[in-house]
Amino acid sequence: MNVNGRILRANTRAFTFGTRVPRQDVPVFGAFVKTRIQRREATVFGLIYDIVVEDDGLTRMLSVADEALVRQEEIEWQRSRRVPIEVSVLCVGYREGGANDGQIRQAIPPQPPLTLDDVVSCTPEEVRQFTQALDFFRLVLDAHDAPADELLAASVRLAAETHRDPRAFVRQCGRELARLLANDAARLDGLLRRLK
Repeated sequence: MNVNGRILRANTRAFTFGTRVPRQDVPVFGAFVKTRIQRREATVFGLIYDIVVEDDGLTRMLSVADEALVRQEEIEWQRSRRVPIEVSVLCVGYREGGANDGQIRQAIPPQPPLTLDDVVSCTPEEVRQFTQALDFFRLVLDAHDAPADELLAASVRLAAETHRDPRAFVRQCGRELARLLANDAARLDGLLRRLK
């Protein structure tokens, strides 16, 4: 999956971008993406938490047409086209400066990205670097507009794929969650089960 889109709307906590992709490249829930902001040429990192597949006039007509009037070739042609998608992203950190060696802050960025700014997938190396610290867990757990527990579990599973020892990384995440949710055993148990 290689995300490539443009910002539709944004605030400092989240942003939404639009894209048109082939079916096989539909973005994945919990994936890490990035965009830019003007302040100190920072890169903002975020997690995909909602994906809406938009319809168009032809899709709408085909979905309600009498089956006898619709040929399978028409449906397959429609499915092979680029799909319009709207994707919502929770901001979980940023890196100031244009270089990849700048310090990563796992906090809300100082300003939102602007409309039509590019959004792309983070590289496996960027995901690995970003997840060296787990301070972003609190931002996800406190998110009200996103399915926080599912999002955190999905992002940990995807991030584990970028680490040399995925199981050790997941264990480290489990320990951090135990620390953060020490007073909420039910929520902790549910999250730990999702990490498997």
